[in-house]
Amino acid sequence: MRLRTIVFFAVSICIGFSIIAQAKSTDGMNLFVSRKTLSDLELSIANEQAEIDNIRKRTGEAAQKLDAYNRIVADADADLQESLLSELSVYKALTASTAVHGPGVRITLDDSVDEIPLWADTNAFIVHDTDLLRIISDLSKGGAEAIAINGQRLYSDSTIYCNGYTVRINDVPEARPFVIEAIGDPARLSAAMIGPNSYGVLLREYYGLVFRVQVEPDVLLAARPDRGSTFRYAQRADRENI
Repeated sequence: MRLRTIVFFAVSICIGFSIIAQAKSTDGMNLFVSRKTLSDLELSIANEQAEIDNIRKRTGEAAQKLDAYNRIVADADADLQESLLSELSVYKALTASTAVHGPGVRITLDDSVDEIPLWADTNAFIVHDTDLLRIISDLSKGGAEAIAINGQRLYSDSTIYCNGYTVRINDVPEARPFVIEAIGDPARLSAAMIGPNSYGVLLREYYGLVFRVQVEPDVLLAARPDRGSTFRYAQRADRENI
């Protein structure tokens, strides 16, 4: 038993010395890395470092450009906002979404006050929706920028049609006399209304209707009521769908 212990101890010592000697001779396996491998690793590290430096350079340039853009936006913010608000006001005026005022004309149209002959058609001596539409058309041709009838602002989808003894304008019943106000060049608008063979003069001279035109230095037209979107069938079409 004692002999076996001594033999086991001796073998263990030999194995330990062998492991130590092998570790010292290999030095952590560094002896097996070739010079070419080291050169390749050094070149790879150098390339990565160059790429990092390039990225840092481009990042710095981008940061400088961003600062420049921010300064430009900050300087132009007030002018840009004013320009957008001005453009918005134009679109609101075109869609009758805001009140407007300016020089123009005021037209009064009413039924005839003359005695109607017994043989005549009485319908020819009263104001109809077609009369209003013709006058509005003449005003538009004369350059009217905004029009209202009895305070009812007209816009792209306005409706004008007879309804018994009244005329419905924007679905609101309006009775005579009809006061038509328009903003634009007063000289052009007046010429369109009282020029030779104009429709208003025809109504006055041949049918006896009341037709008066007054030039006004400042006409105030209220905005249309806010009814929201009036589209039921039309939908927005993106460019790729056209």
